[in-house]
Amino acid sequence: MPGIHTFYDGSKLLEPLADKVGLEVDRVNFVLSLFASFGISFIYQKTCSLKQVNRQVRTLVPAVVGLSLVFFCFGRAIKHLLANALGSYAIMYFAPPTQVHKLVLLFSMGYLFFIHSYRWAILETYSLDVTGPIMVAVEKVTMMAFNLKDGKSKDQSRLTDEQKKESLKEIPSLLEFMSFMFNFQTVLTGPANNYYDYIRFLDETHVLPNKAGKLPSPTGVAMTKFYQALGFLAIVVTLGAKYKVEDVGTPAYFALPMYQWFFWWFITIFFIRCAYYFAWVFADAICNMSGFGFSGYDSEGKPQWKLCTNVLPYQVEMAQSLKETLDGWNIQTGFWLRKVGYERAPYKIRTIATYTLSAIWHGVSIGYYMAFFTCGLFTVAAQTFRRSMRWRFLDDPSKKFAYDIFSFIISKIALAYATYSFVTMHLHPAYEVLNRTYYIPHIVAFATIFVLPKFYKPLKKPQSNSNVAKDIIVDNPLKMD
Repeated sequence: MPGIHTFYDGSKLLEPLADKVGLEVDRVNFVLSLFASFGISFIYQKTCSLKQVNRQVRTLVPAVVGLSLVFFCFGRAIKHLLANALGSYAIMYFAPPTQVHKLVLLFSMGYLFFIHSYRWAILETYSLDVTGPIMVAVEKVTMMAFNLKDGKSKDQSRLTDEQKKESLKEIPSLLEFMSFMFNFQTVLTGPANNYYDYIRFLDETHVLPNKAGKLPSPTGVAMTKFYQALGFLAIVVTLGAKYKVEDVGTPAYFALPMYQWFFWWFITIFFIRCAYYFAWVFADAICNMSGFGFSGYDSEGKPQWKLCTNVLPYQVEMAQSLKETLDGWNIQTGFWLRKVGYERAPYKIRTIATYTLSAIWHGVSIGYYMAFFTCGLFTVAAQTFRRSMRWRFLDDPSKKFAYDIFSFIISKIALAYATYSFVTMHLHPAYEVLNRTYYIPHIVAFATIFVLPKFYKPLKKPQSNSNVAKDIIVDNPLKMD
């Protein structure tokens, strides 16, 4: 009978350990799989270069290890991951080049939406199940399908430089496809990199020598990210396990004074972000330790390893605007939304199409849609406030400083308010929590959009050579998740 094994059927081997540490076995399996991946990455870097093994072995090992880790974590539920990926591969193989991107997008997103819906209908509790890896796989395979369409059927003169670089003339071999989709570096948590970058990693052509002719080593930067991830894990295991975000919606917390209640709201949301920081920074470290993730040199000639970076914790926490916050969050998914949604949709509906794609990709829980609506509203409000007010504070450093402090505080409030329903997923307790605030942030946002510009006119024609104009930024509508 359909049940939890449809989504989670992972190993129970570590259940005694999970009971001792007070965590669910799915989380213990997941965390230990990440640690195993980090160690395997180091072994892979040292033993699987093209100087030591042939190209087939270098390609095969990541897929075999990745699928083994997925089976350990999710058991029979791996069938959904394989069905989605291999079904998409069959479509790419047989579909006409002019329609391959649409068919793969429809099939892979449709399968994911079905899994999301079915999971929501039958499960009463949350677990780290196979829907996470499927979400990453959908990003990968849809980008590949669009790259294939670009390379085989689209007029090359109409492609951007990025699209030309990433376009595919032929369908990858099944081995390369499996390695790209299920490599152990990214299969559990992402990020969803482009096939072009991954194949250059396998060919060992992605890392360029420095001015002295030496190749940069990834070990140092990987270890730095590893230690950062450990710090976030310590916060999650200690404080995050003690103070739950759902507690904010209980009568005991409602009885607290408003300022204390909001403090706990803010701090528990922070603990949730730390869980994401741990997983994404650790995934970045795993990629780097294997030699994957090199993104060039900075202006001082220092090697950069940002190709697999999915989050910038310092930027998220210290950002002075909601846009800056979201620009540092789930970065690779933002790239996917731009490449598959925003740049491909008709001009008049590209923003709506991108938000819709993101919403379907995330799932069907009402909390997600409450968060998307709120984030979209706050983004527009922030844009309006910035255009109407910011330029008025740039003529004096003290005024500019006051504006920055105000923006920082408002951004933190907006972030906690907008994301509560996302992390709790359901209508309750999100509705009760937002209701206690009397929806004042929503009201202020609407007033900012529709009333503020009537009294404080936006700067209409900034001059490109003025300091004010240089400070005005075109906001990115894509980063909502």
